[in-house]
Amino acid sequence: MFKAVIFDLDNTLIKSTIDFRAMNRAVADALLENGLPEDILDSKGRVNESIVRAYAYFKTHNQDGWAEKLEADLNRVSAEVEMARVDESRPMPGAFETLEHLKGRGIRAAILTRGSRVYTIRALRAAGMEGRFQTIVCRDDHPLSEAKPNPLALRRVFVQLGLSSSQCLFIGDHETDLLCAKGAETPFAAVLTGAYGYDSWKGLFPEVIIESVADLPAVLEGML
Repeated sequence: MFKAVIFDLDNTLIKSTIDFRAMNRAVADALLENGLPEDILDSKGRVNESIVRAYAYFKTHNQDGWAEKLEADLNRVSAEVEMARVDESRPMPGAFETLEHLKGRGIRAAILTRGSRVYTIRALRAAGMEGRFQTIVCRDDHPLSEAKPNPLALRRVFVQLGLSSSQCLFIGDHETDLLCAKGAETPFAAVLTGAYGYDSWKGLFPEVIIESVADLPAVLEGML
């Protein structure tokens, strides 16, 4: 029996209001403005991959202090996009019922997100979900290089919950979430409420694929 469920936020628990294309452009522009050669950017536009490449490049090509400036710039431009429509955030259908089911079973709920803390708290408030989670780990709580999909981010949630990886289930809508779960050696449930359809998820081999968080109680009862 799982003792905690750890949720991704955007397009898993809430209907995201973030313009992710604008986010990717803003991050790419910030990397280039900090001196990253354009050919090092990920050709597929994957913002996380571009950031990883940028850190590797700047580590060998820049002077002391580059990481602090770069991280500040990336968090600033990301937060500007995040906050544009944050007050329009709404829960995914069935999210409240799922959280109540977990509470009734004594299963704790937590959040791991690449969103900033100010965005996360305000989005949860707008969606009526504030105060329902035992712990929340956000992008800017720690160095950016340690954010999801780095498994260290998920392990920090385990520590804060006082649980092991096998006692937790991580649920999300993106391959980034799956990679984080695999790295932290914890079971993963994929939802279809984001950009990934069933066929996309099937090829990535998550433990469970469900339509949305609304289906999680039935899955957990089956596992029991």
